[in-house]
Amino acid sequence: MENEKILVQNEDFLKKTYRAALLPCMLSILSSNINILVDGIVVGQKLGVDGLAALNLCMPIYLVLCVIGSFIVSGAAITASAAIGRDRQDEAQELYRLSIGLCLAASVIVTALGLLFLDGIAAFLAPDEVLRPMVKTYSGVTIAGSFVKIFLYVPFWFLRLDGRNRNVMISTIIMTVTNIVLDYLFLYPLNMGVMGAALASVLATALAVGMGFWHLCDKKSSFRFGIRLRASKEQFAAVRASGTPNALNNLVQTLRVLAVNSILASYGNNLYLAMFAAVNCVSEFSLCLVSGIPQAAMAMLGVYHGEHDTGSTGILMKLEWEFGRKYALVFGAVIVGGAGLIARLYGLDASLYLPMLFLALSVFPAIINSIFLNYYNVSGHNTWANAIITARVFLFAVAGLGVLRLLHLSPWAFPLIGDLATLLAWYLTACLFHKKHPQFSKYLLVDEELEKEKKTLDFSVGGTMEEICDASSRISEFCEENGMSMRQVMHLSLSMEELMTMIVTQNGKEHVNFDLRLFTLQGHRGIRMRYNGILYNPFGNQFKMENDEAYLGVNMIQNIAENVFYQRLFGMNLLQIQIKDN
Repeated sequence: MENEKILVQNEDFLKKTYRAALLPCMLSILSSNINILVDGIVVGQKLGVDGLAALNLCMPIYLVLCVIGSFIVSGAAITASAAIGRDRQDEAQELYRLSIGLCLAASVIVTALGLLFLDGIAAFLAPDEVLRPMVKTYSGVTIAGSFVKIFLYVPFWFLRLDGRNRNVMISTIIMTVTNIVLDYLFLYPLNMGVMGAALASVLATALAVGMGFWHLCDKKSSFRFGIRLRASKEQFAAVRASGTPNALNNLVQTLRVLAVNSILASYGNNLYLAMFAAVNCVSEFSLCLVSGIPQAAMAMLGVYHGEHDTGSTGILMKLEWEFGRKYALVFGAVIVGGAGLIARLYGLDASLYLPMLFLALSVFPAIINSIFLNYYNVSGHNTWANAIITARVFLFAVAGLGVLRLLHLSPWAFPLIGDLATLLAWYLTACLFHKKHPQFSKYLLVDEELEKEKKTLDFSVGGTMEEICDASSRISEFCEENGMSMRQVMHLSLSMEELMTMIVTQNGKEHVNFDLRLFTLQGHRGIRMRYNGILYNPFGNQFKMENDEAYLGVNMIQNIAENVFYQRLFGMNLLQIQIKDN
């Protein structure tokens, strides 16, 4: 019974780790998207409906830059997280430098081509000649600043992978405050119009990029700055596969804005376009939930996938939904209750109650869809991730809006239609796939044979002597069940007990929790241990290990281990021990 109690505690450790990443990640996305929100409010108040409509028509430019940045950097970061899970640290460093090199090359190409064909881009985005000059101005400034828009993804992804979510949060908050101040300064005292709004966004983003790289280059960083353009075919293929879902999401968002603008324009006036600009800005605001909740877990999921740790993966995804539905209730209440205020902020003489109500309802299925598409992304099931993205963002949403237009109904239910239809299609497809391939779990699509054969064991341990002793006994049982020699079993059990006791002692009064994984996979045996508290590597002081009796357990592990690796990851300590063959 005591061992079963320890096994259940795995959720407590993951919840603490996930919660530490969640709020900074949500606030980072929230702060980033407030830039769009503030631009819309200031432009709407200062330039009226036409200015707001022009800003909405320029949204595809911003989204295209997001496509490029997210494709390169998310692909490199997700692949790097899997490499860390497989104990390939050098490869993770190479991928970091590759992301910088590719972003640099992409930003140069985009800026040159965008400015060269600026007139054509403005004519494509704005068929209305009244709006076209404002669209050209805003687009030109945004394209000229594409370097910072694309590079913003590098520190935001890799700082999260390094467990430095607070640095990301502070950078984005400063970016948001700077954008608000510059928006007011450029549009009111300096009277710069839409050029001022675009310039404020670019300058604020440049400040955030500079701060992000400042943190990535300091002594605490696990990554070392460099520019790399060459990589193996395997690395490029992995980056492309991992980056496609995030890039596709931004691409179909671009197509969605174009399609929705076209359909709303067919209603006969610019009011619906201006209303959609307000709805779209608030929808971007909701991404702190729809994207932030899954993204806070992505780095951990990538490492767990590299370790073949399906138990922790399942628990982590349940935690995402647990937090997601609570925050979605709060968000829905705020935007529905504040619909009148939102309309006034955007200078609209129209009710936004119905659009806000449908948007609030759509967040719940959107979070579920986003949780699974992010999991499929990091686990290599990119076809599933791409299908969910295409369906919810574009296919079902635009089709739903088209049907509403044909029936002469209010258009604002289309986000809810898109997410509900996607959720239903995913569920039916997952059930059919499981029926055809019963060896794979229904939703995670993983082969659970290893867990059924008891080749892996995951559990958490509190920092008390009683729980540490219980953990030592459970380690002995697992090792005996998986064919280790009596000498190895005894040495490993005693040494792990002493090792955990030493870590607790080093942390003083701070309570320490351990998350342990024992595995026998594909001929490899080992232990992975994560623990909170101070940055502490028990194998880091060779002199003490050789001369201090307190390090007896550490020396015993060295004698039976083929390799020992330590890293600070997600703000936690990670220790991996590979056991020699008998």
